[in-house]
Amino acid sequence: MRKLATWALAFVFILSFALPQNTASAASNVKLVVDGVEVDGYEQAFMSHGDVLIPIENLFTEAGYKVSKDKSGKLSVTNTRLTVDFNASAGSIEVNGKKADTTFPLTLKNYGNYVSGEFLSTLEGFEVEVAEDEQTVSVTTNRVKDLDKFLDKMMNADLKSYSAKMNLDQKMESSEEPKSMNMIIDMDMDVTQEPVAIHMKQKMTADIDGEKEEITSEAYMTEKEFYQYDGNKWINYGSEIGLGLEAGATLDPTAQLEMAKMFMKGVHVFEYDDVYVMVQTLTTEDLKELMDEALSLIGSTLGGLEIPAVSEEAVEVTAEEAKVEATEEAVTVEENTETTEQNEPVKEDAEASETTEEAVTAEENTETTEENEPATEETVLDGDILGALGMEIEEMYFVTTIDKKTLFPQDMKGTTKISMTIDDVTVKIVQTLTGTMSNFNAVKAIVIPEEVKKEAISFEDYMKELEAELEKELQAAE
Repeated sequence: MRKLATWALAFVFILSFALPQNTASAASNVKLVVDGVEVDGYEQAFMSHGDVLIPIENLFTEAGYKVSKDKSGKLSVTNTRLTVDFNASAGSIEVNGKKADTTFPLTLKNYGNYVSGEFLSTLEGFEVEVAEDEQTVSVTTNRVKDLDKFLDKMMNADLKSYSAKMNLDQKMESSEEPKSMNMIIDMDMDVTQEPVAIHMKQKMTADIDGEKEEITSEAYMTEKEFYQYDGNKWINYGSEIGLGLEAGATLDPTAQLEMAKMFMKGVHVFEYDDVYVMVQTLTTEDLKELMDEALSLIGSTLGGLEIPAVSEEAVEVTAEEAKVEATEEAVTVEENTETTEQNEPVKEDAEASETTEEAVTAEENTETTEENEPATEETVLDGDILGALGMEIEEMYFVTTIDKKTLFPQDMKGTTKISMTIDDVTVKIVQTLTGTMSNFNAVKAIVIPEEVKKEAISFEDYMKELEAELEKELQAAE
């Protein structure tokens, strides 16, 4: 009996370690609401020792932050202005690079990472309120609520001119030669809206499979003229390749917001004391829609320039021609059938039936042509160039800092990671873009220098020179 009691006590002792030691484990879930939107997900908020614990990824994703996790398990959330790093292995949290006076993880439940409501309230732009019945936790952020109204105000900002410095760092890997191509482009730009004009200087450094090359260029663009220096000579592209009378909108950095309004789901604007921070993420599907609108915008702003590939009339003509051609083939088959029946009445019914089937097949092909042939043109109209390129977006994230008083963009950052597959050749591209804007409404009128006009050769002559050089290279290779 004593031995049995000993075993029973041992069992109870072992079982006590298996049962939840933290009352939070047995606590019911708490509904999480972020800026008025209830957040669903496998991980749910819950109460622990009088404080609410909130799943980090669900919270910050809904709040419009970029959420990422590295191989070590370190979890980072950012909107550029505020960056919080949750490091489980080190048991610490860093806010904008400075260690916070708290520990992490406070808890792990279902292998998820949680942050306390008390700590969240200390972060800039966050307010946390737990309902009296502890059934709901409401998190309010500093996001602009009426985004459409805000973007309208930005587009109406009195921005008449500006200067910009841009840097694009692009790395490309391919499954075929060249295997790698790294390129860095630095641009200095002056832009005016009244009248519309650009003066740009550009330096490109390229590294293609270890072979390095540096190219400098310069360009002047006005409403009706385009001159470019290719590193050796000035080229006059003629009056047909100007910026267009309505192109001012395309040069204004706030014009991108017109596009942004079409993707409200991927755009968030955070309000701080001195600036707004606008972030935008794009998926493959979002970009497809954006390209549709971009094609329409280009068609409306470039005036004299036409884009045949996206002409609806051209598509209709193509479809009609295909229909007529297929119909004529069907008629020809039917006429041949009639001729056969008149000249060779002794043919068996089976042969006549076979001919009739050919005619039916021709008609079916006509229907197939009607359905499939125009799709090539409509594919372009639908912006399915991404599908044609086999393009997939792994990441596309842009951040713009906006002055709160003037609503002028101050700087921008962006990261793009995409892959393209064409004919079994896969290309992966990673781009990092940084830029700053300045000299607002203080850029002097941009005028194309007379010496540039005098030195420039026509675009036709430039092409002839290129063809001659190419022919020489081919002859030398033979």
